[in-house]
Amino acid sequence: MNSMTNTLKLIVLAVSTTLLLGACSSTANKPTLVKEKENFVTRVFNPYRPDIVQGNVVSKDLLESIRPGMSKDQVRAILGTPLINDVFHINRWDYVFLYRKGDSDDMQQRRVTLNFDGTKLAKIDADALPSEKELISEIDSIRNNLRKADR
Repeated sequence: MNSMTNTLKLIVLAVSTTLLLGACSSTANKPTLVKEKENFVTRVFNPYRPDIVQGNVVSKDLLESIRPGMSKDQVRAILGTPLINDVFHINRWDYVFLYRKGDSDDMQQRRVTLNFDGTKLAKIDADALPSEKELISEIDSIRNNLRKADR
C-alpha cells in the first residue's frame, strides 16, 4: 500500500511538472513564414513592444539650413552628431532615422549622407524628407491606423 501511494505521488508529480513546463512555452512570439491573424487572447497576453525610434531625426527644414562650404562643427551644431561616423571614411557622415511601431512590421527609414572635403561640407545626398510637422503627423497616422486595426 505504501509503495502504491509513492508511485501515485510520482505520477501526479510528473504530470503536474509536464503541464507546468508546457505552459511556459508559447508560439505567439516565434517567427513564422505566414503571419496568422492573431486572436484577442494572443494580443492581450503578448509582451509589450515599444515603438522604436532610432537615429537622428533630420527634417527637411534642418537639411535646408545647411549648405556646402560649412565646417564640420557648424553642421554638427545644426544636425547633431552623425549616427554613423566610419573610421575608414572620415569625410563621410551618415544620419539615419528609423521608426517602427512596436506591434507592427511597418518601418520607415530615412537617410542623409554628407561628404566633406577636408573640414568643409562638399556634397549632400538625402532621401525625400518631410518637414517636422509632416513627420509628426505621419507617426500619429501610423499609430491611429494600428489602433483602428485593433478594434
